[in-house]
This record gives sequence, structure tokens and C-alpha cells, in this order.
Amino acid sequence: MKTSGWEVRILFILVLGLLGTFAFDGLSPSPWFGLTGLGIGIVAVILQIVFVRIPADEIIYTTVGAIIGLVAGILVILALRMGNLSASESGVTPLIMIPFAFAYVFGHVAFTKGKKLGLMQTNEEKEKAATPVLVDLSAVIDGRVADMLLAGLIRGPFILSASIKNQLEEMADSDDIIERGRGRRGMETLERLEDAAGNSGGLEYKDFGKQERERFRMLEYIRKESVSLLSSDSDILDIAMKEGNHVINLEEVGPASRPVTLPGEVLSIRLVRKGRNPKQAVGFMDDGTMIVVEDAEGMIGTSVEVQAHTTFRSSGGTMVFAKLNKDGSVTGTDD
Repeated sequence: MKTSGWEVRILFILVLGLLGTFAFDGLSPSPWFGLTGLGIGIVAVILQIVFVRIPADEIIYTTVGAIIGLVAGILVILALRMGNLSASESGVTPLIMIPFAFAYVFGHVAFTKGKKLGLMQTNEEKEKAATPVLVDLSAVIDGRVADMLLAGLIRGPFILSASIKNQLEEMADSDDIIERGRGRRGMETLERLEDAAGNSGGLEYKDFGKQERERFRMLEYIRKESVSLLSSDSDILDIAMKEGNHVINLEEVGPASRPVTLPGEVLSIRLVRKGRNPKQAVGFMDDGTMIVVEDAEGMIGTSVEVQAHTTFRSSGGTMVFAKLNKDGSVTGTDD
């Protein structure tokens, strides 16, 4: 049975009590010394429990600051005495409070400045900085996780299923050309992720059991270990979010990172097809944003300058409504 070191603590308190009991006041033992010893032992154990829970860096910075404050306070007292400014010639001078005041001030400053300079971190900050990210198969196939890591948008450590390499190899050997491409893309992403994760907390492969039970085991692991989930699979993301877990939905990363088109902004796009309403033409920006241009149906197949007047953003992406620029400039045509 574990008692977290209480055997030693109790023994320590009893030893102090015995030492106090047999400490002689004149020629006879005094029981009051025994109670005093027990009290000192209990106070010492309480202080030990409290100080053990305080991070070592906080104790070090605060202690060093307090020592510097004590030394500075003593120097101030010496300077005042040399100037014959002490208030008392006998007993304890009131100036003795100066070193303790300096110790408090310097200890507090060392603690707070240490945190602001990043020399110390609270337990909450350390846990937040070290929160692992579970990356599932869909995120690896998607590929953006490696780009996000290289851009510094996410940090590890990262956790992947131990069977992910076998799954990607099976996909890469598939007869289906689309499945084969997905598998090869996933293997390329995995290599990039392994290379880059060394500078961002590392990467760990964890066995989640048989493939048909893998999703259930992942969700159970996320709940138990409080890790983040990075995925593009809407099913597992919905379940994880409903259970209150932190998730990163790759389908939301793209729209969130796209530049915003403001009303009045002039854009150069190629019109590729008709719009839903009469006389409308549609073009696309490099990031996939759809541009619907009014009164431009006759210019399909050309590159034109348009002026945006309305931007509509939804979960499915961004749509910009525009009109032809006033000068009606055409920048190019299809051959």
C-alpha cells in the first residue's frame, strides 16, 4: 500500500517528540519539550509538503531575489550607521526592518520579471505548451498538417496511430488510381512530419488496437489524456467536439487563412463560366474564392479587371460579388 512517504514523516515527528521529551530542564525530563518537539515536527512536515509542490525555478528565483534584497538592506543600514542616523543606541534598531522589506520587494520582482522574460513558466503554461496533438489518417492524407507545422502554426508533441504506415502502404498499392494517389500523398506528408517534428516536441506512434476499433480507441484516448485532435474527418470531429475536447478542423483552416476581399477592391480574374443569374459570369481567385461578376456573360474566356462590392463568407467558403471595372479593361483572352 502506497502512503506517499507518510511513514518517514510520522517517524520524523515521533523522533522530534522523543528528543523533546528527554531534553532535560535541570535534572528531570520535561513533557512540555516533547509536545514542543511534536509541534515543530508537524510544522516542518507541512512546510515540506507545501514547498515540494512549488516549481523549483520559482523557488530559486524568489530565493535569489530575497537574498539580494537582504544584502542591499544590510548595506543601507551600514550606510545609515556610518552617518550616525540610527535611531537607537541600545537594543534592536528599527532599521533592522529595512533588509526584510528589501528581501520581500526583490523576491517579488525576481519572481514576476522571471515569468515575463520567459525564464519561468507556471504549471498551467507548461501544460498548455506541451499539450499533445493526435493526428489521424485523414489529416495525414490531407497534407496541410506538415505545412502548418513548418509555418509554426501548430506545435507538438504529435501522436499518430501505429498502424498508419501500413494503411498508407495499402492505399499506395491499390488498383484505384485515386486511392493510390491519396496513399502516396499521405506517405509524403508522414515523411515531412517526421523530419519537422524533431524541433517541435517530437512524434510518437501509439497502438490503438485493431483498425475497426481504432476510432473508438482514439476518442477514448482523447478523453482520458486531454489531448487535441487534428483531423478533416467530420464524423470523429463532431463526436470529439460534443464531448468537449479541443479539435482542429482542417476544413476550417483554409477559409480562415484566406485573404479578405474588401468592397471597392480591384481584382484581375479569368471568367470561366456562366453565373446562376442572367448576364453573370464566374471566375476564381488562386485560393479558390469564387468571384461572381455582373453583366459579364459576354466576356467568358477572358481575363478582366473587376471591382468587388459585396463579400459573403460561409462555412463552405467565400463568395465575392463584383462588377466590371469602370474602364472595362480586358487583360487577356483564351487562344
